[in-house]
Amino acid sequence: MKPGILKPVVAIALVLMMTAGDAMASTVIRFAEFGPNRGARAAALQWWADEIAKRSSQDIEIEFHWGKALLGTKAVLSGVADGVADAGSVIGFFTPKELRGYNIGDLPVANSDEWIGMRALFAYSNDNPSMQKEFTNAGIVYMTNYTTGPIQLICKSPKTSVADLQGVKIRASGPYGKALESLGADVQRMGQGDVYQALDSGLIECNQNYYYSMKAYKQYEVASHVIELDWGQNMAFGIIMNKGVWDGLSDDQRGVITSVNSDFIDHFAEVMITGMEKDKQEMINGIDGKSITVSQFSEADRQKILDAGAAEVSAWVDAATADGLNGKALLDYYLSHIDTYTKEFEAEGYPWNR
Repeated sequence: MKPGILKPVVAIALVLMMTAGDAMASTVIRFAEFGPNRGARAAALQWWADEIAKRSSQDIEIEFHWGKALLGTKAVLSGVADGVADAGSVIGFFTPKELRGYNIGDLPVANSDEWIGMRALFAYSNDNPSMQKEFTNAGIVYMTNYTTGPIQLICKSPKTSVADLQGVKIRASGPYGKALESLGADVQRMGQGDVYQALDSGLIECNQNYYYSMKAYKQYEVASHVIELDWGQNMAFGIIMNKGVWDGLSDDQRGVITSVNSDFIDHFAEVMITGMEKDKQEMINGIDGKSITVSQFSEADRQKILDAGAAEVSAWVDAATADGLNGKALLDYYLSHIDTYTKEFEAEGYPWNR
């Protein structure tokens, strides 16, 4: 090639390389996500990452490792703390001792509203000194929260009262499973991935679940009766970051992430609430010839459910106290935030409708 042609080509290449370098984020955060890159939660998680990139002028990039590619579900807490990943989605249920205080989000309290619950747990996790100490001891920083939505039962045959649960094989988990056991149910424990076959074969009669998950796992095909309990929700389920990584960010970078963390609560609550109504209606209307009916227990029987749940809340207070926490003070603090956001909702509605 002639020299006169080579020089302009090389110059253009150098300019392109420099431009590409300028566009690269100065901070890349490796994120361990156990779920696949599909579905409502994955889309919301991508929204979180996109907002961080946008508000930081592309200074911060979230690099996702989906589907347990970097860490398994149960290993996220230790893996993020050890620096295998910089951040990740954590489920508190798998670390009941290390995240005892955070596991308050899984308790069967009376509130089942996604926005109220997530806002209350977000404030509790960020503002309470005991919670900050718990996260620091675990080597992490709490970012923000997910929720499963309200807990319901899906069954193969109608159940009209708490008495109908006596001796019934129900797949359930956590404090909700223990509460159902106290009401006479024969509680079985298995992953949601095994529930379809268990319902289909008659190994179990009912399953503790949420509307979006009933649809995702197609459980409506083998169980057509939903008892709408609206019984608490699982929220010890959120995003964490390695403490050293967080401390190493600039003040501006931490400010950007903090603002997105708060906005994520409103965004994900809207996704869950609108999605739940859509999924519920689709299953009622019928999917491929299969549909569900939805019923509720009487107020008296629903109170029995809530009372059984309250016993598990008391058990958590005792366990937290035994671990050196002030269990009652933590519970009171959490419930006070639920009360605060309940009043805000009653006065102003959801943020996205204001």
